[in-house]
Amino acid sequence: MILTNHPFNPFYNEKDIERHINTENAKQRVSIRDDFERDFGRVIHSAAFRRLQSKTQVIGITEGDFHRTRLTHSLEVSQIARGIATTLNEKNNIFNDADSKIDTSLIEAAALAHDLGHPPFGHQGERALNKCMRAFDLNFEGNAHTFRLLTSREGDREAGLDLTRASLLSILKYPASMNRVNNPDVAGKPPKSSIFEEDEPVFEWVLEAFSPEEKAYFTQISEPQAGKHRKTLNKTFECSIIELADDIAYATYDLEDAFQLNLIKRDDLCEVVERHKSISSERIAESLRIFLDNDSDKNKQTKRFFADLVSGFIHEITIKDAQPAFSSNRLRYKAVIAEEAMQLLEDLKTLVVDHVIFSQKVQTFEWRGGKIIEKLFDAMLNDKNLLPEDEKASWSKTSDKRNARLVCDYIAGMTDTYALKMYSRLYEAAGGRLFDI
Repeated sequence: MILTNHPFNPFYNEKDIERHINTENAKQRVSIRDDFERDFGRVIHSAAFRRLQSKTQVIGITEGDFHRTRLTHSLEVSQIARGIATTLNEKNNIFNDADSKIDTSLIEAAALAHDLGHPPFGHQGERALNKCMRAFDLNFEGNAHTFRLLTSREGDREAGLDLTRASLLSILKYPASMNRVNNPDVAGKPPKSSIFEEDEPVFEWVLEAFSPEEKAYFTQISEPQAGKHRKTLNKTFECSIIELADDIAYATYDLEDAFQLNLIKRDDLCEVVERHKSISSERIAESLRIFLDNDSDKNKQTKRFFADLVSGFIHEITIKDAQPAFSSNRLRYKAVIAEEAMQLLEDLKTLVVDHVIFSQKVQTFEWRGGKIIEKLFDAMLNDKNLLPEDEKASWSKTSDKRNARLVCDYIAGMTDTYALKMYSRLYEAAGGRLFDI
């Protein structure tokens, strides 16, 4: 990121840098930063970003201070995404204009923001809030709450952080409204959507940059299936980069945490590595060979192994001209990873799921977190005086749905630590101290 007035980048147009509100005080500031660099600054300085330091990534934050939190995970995703963008800019030969470059500030800003909406206690917290909201014919999903935070809840209640259209598009991993993909008969996991029905007007503004054909492609969803939610099928180019970076971080650095904490044994990892040692990528094959050949100095070797894997995965990513008839670069191109590398990624992610996510240690912690969230929701929905002054001021006398979303927004913004303290205050005998919350 170089904070200078750089020449016009033809890969982005005026629609990409538009803001929904563009507040007066922001317009009056004089800065050498471009629009995407300003987005990066707004995310970094937001309270929602700081709160990620006390939100669970995979392993609960109370279990030690070595492993990743949502904050360190987001920082690593941002660094990997920047590495992907920088590498693609260097070796790309697919863009029609030689001056076209992927903006690394845009990529970093969106990567840092991609998990802002996740509630306390990981995915169990997400499922608990969704269960609570289903009673009001509504839903909760972390990605949709990210969009809600950025456009209305964080900072200015009317504008949110008021990021550029391109930044918002970059975090829309599931670009369809909740009510389009939700199957009300499915009671377990929430549907994968990046837009609550309350936030559809802002989403429609985001879509104004596209032609009717592009809009239809971007918001396309799967056919309905019994017992399943419908799924979105497409995303923007920048979002595809961030999704790959997120997968790489999960399959390497989250796996590293589990390995160092002995939740995953070397033999388990070696089994996966052995299956993929003949991969055609020279970088990845070399890192797998070194890992198998050397089991001394475990900590140093493991750190090098995962760092080499990250580098190898980045170099297996290319740009695909997926929709050459489209005028929008956001939808024309897509970042893709080689099939062999993707299979290795998936197998490494499965290690984390099987040995960590669904382990008794993690499941008992998450189960407790889910119950805490359900009880907080019940208490606050039935007594608005348990809410902060701003939330009480927005309480509706006529709409239970609006109040449910209000309580949901408040709880989703809590850190794990704050939720535990609030639960103790309301339900436990000791109750904590006055200024614990």
